[in-house]
Amino acid sequence: MMEEKRNFNELENKVLDLLENYQNIKNEFSVLEEENARLKNKLRDSQVHNLSLLEEVKRLKVVNAMSGNQEYKKMMKLKMNKLIKEVDSCIAQIKTNS
Repeated sequence: MMEEKRNFNELENKVLDLLENYQNIKNEFSVLEEENARLKNKLRDSQVHNLSLLEEVKRLKVVNAMSGNQEYKKMMKLKMNKLIKEVDSCIAQIKTNS
């Protein structure tokens, strides 16, 4: 009888330990979920900021090219040629559809 009581007490202690571990893991999971959500928001904000900076860089390159900066002059010519080709392509499509 004493042996059974001791076994039962050991089992009860192990179950209590498991419950405590479960609660700890559950709390840690909640903290990690919150951190994950925070990091996702931070990443999204960084991506938006990065896109705005890339647009600013493009704009500055165009401004530099227009101001006569030799470094960007060739880039500007290539960009203008590309735009002209696109316009020519659109005009050709309009003519074939008419």
